[in-house]
Amino acid sequence: MTVWIVPLTAIAYAALLFWIANLGDRPRADRFADRHGPVISGLALCVYCTSWTFYGAVGSASAAGWSYLPIYLGPILLFTVFGRFVARVLHTGKAQHSTSIADFLSSRYGKSAWVAALVTLIALAGALPYMALQLKSVSQTLSVLSPGFSEGLGRDNVVLVVAAAMASFAVLFGTGRVELTGHNRGMVIAIAFESVVKFIALGAVALFAAIMLLGEPTADVLRFAGATFAWSQFDLRFLVMTLVAAMASLCLPRQFHMLVVEARESTLAGAARWLFPLYLLMVSAAVVPVVLAGGTLGPGGVPADMLVLALPLSHDAYWLAVLAFIGGLSASTGMIIVTSIALSNMVTNDVLVPLFFRDQMRPTGTAQPLGQVLITIRRATIAGLLVLSLVYVRAIGADATLAGLGGIAFAGVAQFAPGLLLGMSWRKANRAGMVAGLIVGFILWALLLAIPVLGPGYSPPMLGDDPLVSGIVVSLSANLAAFVLFSLASETALIDRVQAIAYVDQAGADLGRSRLVTRTRVADFRLLLEQFVGERQTRDALNRLRLQTGQHYLDSQAPDAQLVETAEKMLASILGSSSARTLILSTLEGDPVSLERLVAMFDETSQRLQFGAELLQIAIENIDQGVSVVDGEQRLVAWNSRYVSMFAYPAGLVEVGRPIADLLRFNMRQLGVPEEAIERGVGTRLQHLRQGTRHSTERELADGRILRILGNPAPNGGYVTSYTDVTADRKAEQALEARVRERTEQLIEANAALEAATRSKTRFLAAASHDLVQPMNAARLFASALAEDIDPGQTGQRALLGQIDRSIETADRLLRALLDISRLDGGKTEVDAVRFALDQAFADIANEFELQAEAKGLALTVMPSGVWLETDRGLFVSLLQNLVKNAVRYSDRCRILVGARRRGADVEILVVDQGRGIAEEHLEAIFDEFMRVPGSGTDEGLGLGLAIVRRIAAMLGTRVAVTSRPGKGSTFSFRLPMAEPGAARRAAQPERGDDRPVEGARVLCVDDDADSLDAVASLLRRWGFDVAAARDPGAVAGLPVPDLVVMDYRLDAGLTGDVAVERLREGWAVAPPTVLLTAEDTAETKAAADRIGATRLIKPAAPPALRALVTSLLKQVA
Repeated sequence: MTVWIVPLTAIAYAALLFWIANLGDRPRADRFADRHGPVISGLALCVYCTSWTFYGAVGSASAAGWSYLPIYLGPILLFTVFGRFVARVLHTGKAQHSTSIADFLSSRYGKSAWVAALVTLIALAGALPYMALQLKSVSQTLSVLSPGFSEGLGRDNVVLVVAAAMASFAVLFGTGRVELTGHNRGMVIAIAFESVVKFIALGAVALFAAIMLLGEPTADVLRFAGATFAWSQFDLRFLVMTLVAAMASLCLPRQFHMLVVEARESTLAGAARWLFPLYLLMVSAAVVPVVLAGGTLGPGGVPADMLVLALPLSHDAYWLAVLAFIGGLSASTGMIIVTSIALSNMVTNDVLVPLFFRDQMRPTGTAQPLGQVLITIRRATIAGLLVLSLVYVRAIGADATLAGLGGIAFAGVAQFAPGLLLGMSWRKANRAGMVAGLIVGFILWALLLAIPVLGPGYSPPMLGDDPLVSGIVVSLSANLAAFVLFSLASETALIDRVQAIAYVDQAGADLGRSRLVTRTRVADFRLLLEQFVGERQTRDALNRLRLQTGQHYLDSQAPDAQLVETAEKMLASILGSSSARTLILSTLEGDPVSLERLVAMFDETSQRLQFGAELLQIAIENIDQGVSVVDGEQRLVAWNSRYVSMFAYPAGLVEVGRPIADLLRFNMRQLGVPEEAIERGVGTRLQHLRQGTRHSTERELADGRILRILGNPAPNGGYVTSYTDVTADRKAEQALEARVRERTEQLIEANAALEAATRSKTRFLAAASHDLVQPMNAARLFASALAEDIDPGQTGQRALLGQIDRSIETADRLLRALLDISRLDGGKTEVDAVRFALDQAFADIANEFELQAEAKGLALTVMPSGVWLETDRGLFVSLLQNLVKNAVRYSDRCRILVGARRRGADVEILVVDQGRGIAEEHLEAIFDEFMRVPGSGTDEGLGLGLAIVRRIAAMLGTRVAVTSRPGKGSTFSFRLPMAEPGAARRAAQPERGDDRPVEGARVLCVDDDADSLDAVASLLRRWGFDVAAARDPGAVAGLPVPDLVVMDYRLDAGLTGDVAVERLREGWAVAPPTVLLTAEDTAETKAAADRIGATRLIKPAAPPALRALVTSLLKQVA
């Protein structure tokens, strides 16, 4: 095997442990720890299984058969047969907030510092050989697996490196907080993981051994088993070691630490109770096949303690040997880590702090920053313990076995057993007996067991031929005798009797039905409750019970279980659970409460009150506000450090009982208030406090800080005042106000610029409507005039002219659509709501699109509805025109339906076609500008109609919905509120009769654009009219009165067509029909046409439309 494999594997395993512990301390491990808490607790107790149980048990079994079993059997019996006692220890330890076995025992015996110190020193003396045992096992196993590395580095240096790594782990994950009752969750999870690893490792070796034994003759195996494991081995030593192991599983500092201090619950149930003994049972069973295989097949000349490693190595199972080494390393590291943490807490709290920090721990009214100091001391103690363990490793003989050192360590901590057992069961046990028993037992243990191991020169006297059994029996017997004698001989102090109540009687008596056979009556419980909660709450509780149970609960009746349970719960909320139970028992039994019980109740209650006070102090110390509390006499009773720092009070000025008036005077003098005004201000403030008036104000201090002061009355005449530094808030508000003013000014300027830009845009739109459309109007009319001169047989030329006309029409539509969008987006189009019949709008749509639909072979159907609307008629018709235009454009067959359906108070207008349809993925995009559905063709539409529809719908307060199926057609719909019907008006129906011109009719054309004027005039002349053309209305004064006037709207010098027509009519004294030509489809041009009774025609006018209109107007005159 390569020399570096084992060291690198050990390093990787150590790194894994660090990672697991670090991960366990993170908040995201909360759910895992809560869900698997009992299993983790049960596995953490398996830290009991050290290198002794991993290696030494095999060595003991190889040498003396069943002698290995007591170290497993003792804890198994304790947790299974005497599990209730273990649960009592856990419950009591949690109730007493015990931080170690020393704290637990000293609390039982009058909270004696002497008891705590003695327990700590004995635990330290007993643990050192045990810790040395672990370090020795690591050194030995590493020498077996990697002798080259061990010799190169040196065995002592190997132990030193291992000790340093263990110390680092314990320091990082076991001393991170000041309070010792907090849970080192990461460390506990890592220890539980180690328990799994060492079980897997030993189980793998046992399985390997069992497989090997299957290939051996059964008779040989049985012969060796009979010679190794004999009934004669169940002797006095077996019994003594079983008892010692049982007590060690409770008294070892690491076991108590895992059982009580690190426990998350105060009950021992589920996996937390049965997993530990089950684990020990399986581990003890795994020892047997390893011993049998080692004895029949294993290598010779190997120390029995190393058989777990030597057996796989002798059969070339190198990786199994490495796994076994990791298992043994886990057993050693887990023990040293937890033991060093537990001992560091005990040494710090029970030895060093009382000796060197007594003055700092006394209450002086000022906070002492000892937290970090205590953490540093604990970490230094861990390092010191491992150094002492290294010294012990070098001092012990080379022939010392793991089992031998383990037995000595167990015997040391077993000295706590008399005090623990009798302290939990005998009220007479007291501090004197405990101290005497510990001293006697410790001295004998040291003389008979511990010192002889250090050197061969000293041989102690012993009973029999077994020094270990002799030392254990003599030391424990003397310990027990001294304990009992001194407890009986000395007077039990009150504090001992008080603590006896908590330890001996904490499990209490059963309050079941058997206890209710008593002469006590309901009146006794009523009077008891009234003393603590008052008459009203007692009456309410009894009434609730009457309603729940149907019982009368008369004073003369006997109490039932429900009444007893209710009374206990109410008292527990005030006195605590154990004190409440004591009172209930006393009431049931009719006995007065003894003095020690009374003191115990008050002690428990005072602890709860102290805990509440500490929580309150922690809470107010961790808020940003300064807080002060005064009593009914206006004297200071509580405050926080923030309050002191806010007002820069001198040291010693703020103290309990200080009149608040003194502090008020100090504050006012700091603010420079005149002396004559100080007393008046103090008097006003005190009057507020006495009256309990709530007040809120802000005050600026001399240094510019601003405080918000809020005062509220407290019970019993007290007053609570909070002080909040709002300087940053006020400065932020001022900065915000300044920024708001700045932004407001910027917005005013921006709005002014926007209005100017809007006016400029409006002028541009008007100019664009006139100047851009004029050339297209002229081109279209010229093309139509040219068509008049071409012979009908010249189809090529006429087709070319048709393409020109369509191109001009497309450009016109594009320009008008862009102008419409610009107008709608610019907000210059206003909604002018009028009431009209929907059927009239439908008729306009039918007249406009019926011929276009027929030309494509479509049937346009308009369904009358009888509905009236009140909205902008022009915008509504424009919206409907765009929808119908699209339906006609993108349909090739069948029908187009325009109709309406009533929907409550609304009407839904629909345009339904059976055209090409729209794919679902395009239904939203079709309302975007220049969006045309793929496959619709390049000569159909501009992709702006629906964009205009969406804008108009938004202005009208509605939304256009669309449903469509490709190849089946589309349905566009929108809703508007219905209006009350008005007077019906028949829509004007334009005639479709003969559009031939009236021969010789005089037509006057006026347009400031020469090209447009020439185009209109040429076209009219070709139609047989007598045309007079002029660019200026003033130039036609001498001409005959025309039969028809064709007038442009926008003329030179700001003159408009309606004004020009009025002037001409004044000169003529008649009003010939007028066509008002304009490129602006706006309310302004519409109003101008209506005012003079003209017909508005939008440029570029289609020649057929112009011809039909002119002919119609002239026929009306004729």
